[in-house]
Amino acid sequence: MATVSIPTTEPPLCPEESATAHDLMPSTFMDENITRELFFAVAAFAIAVGLALWRWQTRRMHRSATPTTSTKLKAKADFLARAGRSYGYANSKKGFIDDWRLSEFPTLIPPLRLQSKDQGDGNRSEQSEPEVYLDFAGSAIPTRTLLSRICSEEQVLANPHSQGGGLASDRTLTLMQLAKDRAMQHFGIRHEAFGLEELDKEGDDEITCPGFQLVFTSGATESLRLVAERFPWSIARISCNEPSRMFTRREQMDSPAQLKSMQAQSILLHPRNVHTSVIGMREVAMQRGAGFRCVPVDQLLSATSEWFQSLINASMRCCEYGNMKAHNAVQTKEEKKDDCIAVGCGEAEPTTGKTIWMHHLIVLPLECNFGGDRFDWSKTVAAARESCFSTCIDCCGEDGQRAASIRIIHKWHILLDTAKAGATSPVDLPTLTEGGPDFAVASFYKMFGAPTGLGVLFVKKNRRRTREAPPLPEPTDTSHLPNHCISETLVGGTVLLERSPAHRQYFGGGSVDVVLPDKDFVVARNGNPTRPPTNGRMGNKSSDEDESIDLGVMVHGTEHFRGIASLLHGFQEIDELGGMQAVASHAGCLAAELVRRLKKLTHDNGKPVAELYGQWRSFASEDTDILPGPTVAFNIRDRDGALIGYDEVLRLASLNCPPIQLRAGCFCNPGACQDALPLTDAEVLENYASGHVCGDRRGIVNGKPTGAIRASFGKDSIWEDMDALASFVDKVFVSREEETLMQYTSSGRRASQDTMKIDRLYVFPIKSCAAMRVTRWPVDRRTGRLAFDREFALVDTSGSAMRLHSHPKMSEIHSSIDLNAQTLTVTAPNHEVLTIDLEEPASGSRPVSPENIQVCGVLCKGNIWGCSKAARWFSSVLGVRCWLARHYDAGETETLTDGDDRPAYCNEASLLLVSQQSISFLNSVITAQGWGRLVEARHFRPNIVVASDCTGEQDAEEQGVANLEDAWQRITISGSTDAVELKAVGKCARCQMVDIDPTSGMKGNTLRALAQYRRDRGRINFGTFFAGRTDAPEGAAWLEEGSDVCAELIPDE
Repeated sequence: MATVSIPTTEPPLCPEESATAHDLMPSTFMDENITRELFFAVAAFAIAVGLALWRWQTRRMHRSATPTTSTKLKAKADFLARAGRSYGYANSKKGFIDDWRLSEFPTLIPPLRLQSKDQGDGNRSEQSEPEVYLDFAGSAIPTRTLLSRICSEEQVLANPHSQGGGLASDRTLTLMQLAKDRAMQHFGIRHEAFGLEELDKEGDDEITCPGFQLVFTSGATESLRLVAERFPWSIARISCNEPSRMFTRREQMDSPAQLKSMQAQSILLHPRNVHTSVIGMREVAMQRGAGFRCVPVDQLLSATSEWFQSLINASMRCCEYGNMKAHNAVQTKEEKKDDCIAVGCGEAEPTTGKTIWMHHLIVLPLECNFGGDRFDWSKTVAAARESCFSTCIDCCGEDGQRAASIRIIHKWHILLDTAKAGATSPVDLPTLTEGGPDFAVASFYKMFGAPTGLGVLFVKKNRRRTREAPPLPEPTDTSHLPNHCISETLVGGTVLLERSPAHRQYFGGGSVDVVLPDKDFVVARNGNPTRPPTNGRMGNKSSDEDESIDLGVMVHGTEHFRGIASLLHGFQEIDELGGMQAVASHAGCLAAELVRRLKKLTHDNGKPVAELYGQWRSFASEDTDILPGPTVAFNIRDRDGALIGYDEVLRLASLNCPPIQLRAGCFCNPGACQDALPLTDAEVLENYASGHVCGDRRGIVNGKPTGAIRASFGKDSIWEDMDALASFVDKVFVSREEETLMQYTSSGRRASQDTMKIDRLYVFPIKSCAAMRVTRWPVDRRTGRLAFDREFALVDTSGSAMRLHSHPKMSEIHSSIDLNAQTLTVTAPNHEVLTIDLEEPASGSRPVSPENIQVCGVLCKGNIWGCSKAARWFSSVLGVRCWLARHYDAGETETLTDGDDRPAYCNEASLLLVSQQSISFLNSVITAQGWGRLVEARHFRPNIVVASDCTGEQDAEEQGVANLEDAWQRITISGSTDAVELKAVGKCARCQMVDIDPTSGMKGNTLRALAQYRRDRGRINFGTFFAGRTDAPEGAAWLEEGSDVCAELIPDE
């Protein structure tokens, strides 16, 4: 083995220098030691002073922005004095909420008097840290008592379809009936209103069944779908091929109008502030020939019977002979009760009479789920029902006498969406509108929290015909008719009547009375038993009947009978609290208090902090006729008045101590969201074109908000929940003149350059998997991207790129690229080594359309790479079905414009840089706060980690400065063979990804620590993105660890 000789003595001095050097050596050596020791002492002192100043200012800010416990107790006492008996259920059977909140919800924050001194100091783990829940509009939380009662049920329950088979099935039917009766009672339907039948006038052939019937569903959305599918939507067309044969009265004309054709159709009507599930009903309605109208809330609240008539007339398109001019069949108020007296034809009675019912549906939300707005729809419903009228069309024969008469009767039906209102307030269906609604929907999980996936559909009992239905006509081939209409000719074939048939519906077990498997014959549950067994079709009725929906046909298969039985325990909880009126008072006063506190918050320049929406915006006192629901929608504005994206607010709320659960976006209410923000249709479509979709986390697009923040209270909310949110907004977002959030950057230094070295160099071949450390690696001069960096991604079955914070096992996947062999080698514990060719795709690889790969909500291109072998390997490691995608442009020269700095699957830009000084300072913050695990560079997934070499006094002083890379506008990296110039393109906004340890997959508090001092307009920034220069020479340069990094600072303004 070769050895290296190391000299042990210094070379001799020149004779003429020997004495002088000898005399001076001790003194010089001592001076150097003293200088070095003094320098390090000063540097250490500077760091300690800087950290002490940060701790002092942070504590000072915390004390000034966060009231002490005694202050909070005083504020709560003041609230209780104002709220009185409205808050807390003090007189209920269950008692005051402060006495049972902790025992029922041990994972939520307790009342102040029960909070321990160390609570909220950040020492708790994620599993034990108490939370704030403010999303009761999304779902209530089941109490421990409710879950215990449900789980302690020991009775054996059998399938209800097994009735008569034993005690278990009988027991199930009994409990389900009790639950039905209790649900009826809860929604204000008296027992005698749904259990008895009485005859109308003597001799009437109809039986009146007052009240409602119900069917259990999976939720309000399923209930709306059932109504949409079963509602008798229809369209009718009447045409005449000869003049002077068809007439109708229009307005108050002296002579009747001669018609060539007329068309009438059902209408779906709803205000703009309805849930998406209501809007979705139009798809079924339009498929079956109906039209839809969406109008502003104020317009519908002020609607009159004349308005509803004009709406119907506008949908009735008529075409006259003579001028062949199409017009609307407008009818005056005096004519709305027209008895079909013939005008234009002889007075003889017609030989043929046809009656067509045209049913229209209005869907009204009792409470808007966007911002809690509530409405009194009684006048609107009364006007709609009063507006019902008929239109008559007379058809004349050759002798001029009336040969046929067609009567179109228009009728409005009312559907109330009580899903949101019923969660926190009493709903009395029979008295909500005159005569009650025709339909109503609700969800029980919003009321009790359990069982989930259970709702109800109420249907008003209308008149039921008892006379025997006439035999139905033989089926005919209607495939040649538009929309498969049923056609019929009148008056010797000169008049053609086309109308939509009864639509076929799916039927399942338990929904039929009789069915023949080999014949097209079925009678729905509760169908007419006298219907002849020929030509029988479910839902077919004569055209002159006022059709109604029978719930027997809506129950397909076995119902959720255990969940239905457990509803009894949920209603018991409501009773123990004093009923829904007590819940409404309790939740309402908390929402009102939050609104008061948000309105009081202002920045130091007097500008408001919170932008409130809906009725809460103008709320001044609880002494109003209609108090908004306990749901508050708002956004946050910064000191300059600019809106902060809801995604940033939610991120900081989740990092708060205690964490706060809110909801953000449009809350599945696009109309209310557009009106509140406001956003035009064009802006919504422009946002979509830029990649924004419902449910993503892009709070600001093109400088405007895409949604809002929603805080909603429920029966189990307490004052402390409201106070936590109000204090969070005050502490985090209110700007104060005497206090400035400390941003530890190098912006205060006046030097024009920083000189650093590359300490570590990382490549991430597969997005979110482990880093590959390299000592030397090629970089594209124009894009600034390291070769193969983030060129691959693992994509799940939904088409989204998988990320480390959702799949911690990705940290166990290590990649290695051989540039010479052009191979990617992947390893993971307990798995064989996987080698993938980088030049030739495996057999079966194919391009993937852009919409199939989403990276943080942005659509990207890609190829399936490695085929089934790689997919099986990665799926086995992660336990999730996935496949490997390679960026579509991989292997090609990437030409980017200045605005296009997102090649491959990078989040924002080509290259990410952090400094070791920034990481060291962050660790000092984590240590000072007692938040456990320290971090290293790989937590932030950078490509380049730079550090100072401490060779000079200025560089040594910079060891006490954190995040100096914030002030860099461009850097020049000089290696042994190449020099590369990169430009800064922005700071890196951090998410929960940095909490995941890249080696163990364990979760820490990194993001929470960064939020203490790295917030900027709601973003938590750490690290700087860089990109290459578009005017740089083509080709790659080489970066090396140890290369010099010369940074040019952003000039002072």
